[in-house]
Amino acid sequence: MSTRPDLSSVRRAGGYAVAAGTLFAAVGAAAWATVTSQLRAEKISVPPNAPALAGAPVQGPVSAYIEAQVIKGNAERGAGGRTYADISAALQKVEKGSQEEADLRKQSAALSTASALRTSLFTSVLAYGVAAFAAGMGALLVVVGGQLRRAGR
Repeated sequence: MSTRPDLSSVRRAGGYAVAAGTLFAAVGAAAWATVTSQLRAEKISVPPNAPALAGAPVQGPVSAYIEAQVIKGNAERGAGGRTYADISAALQKVEKGSQEEADLRKQSAALSTASALRTSLFTSVLAYGVAAFAAGMGALLVVVGGQLRRAGR
């Protein structure tokens, strides 16, 4: 008894791989387009103090990453180099109702907002990576499936 699969099984497996690959590639491309569309709808531009792409619209993984880095730098400068933890610790030592407390609370709120914005931008960068991975795996499956179908003839 032979342990080799019959050629129709190889051809069928190739067909399944092509179908799955096509689906993966389409879903990856659709996810990329959706994230891009959502970022464009926000009408965000990379600020002038960015290390690259200053003035460019945020509509892709690179511009989203750069925007997140700029937000971090601006927030840190606005908080005088303090972190959220530093400000929380300082708040415990100041007099309640003082101007210093009010200033620290403003810095804390600004850092919190910046953190939320950065998280959203990093989520879009991650989504681009997953979309690219899905599309790439889809393309690989189409190629492998095509070769299996050809071998099954």
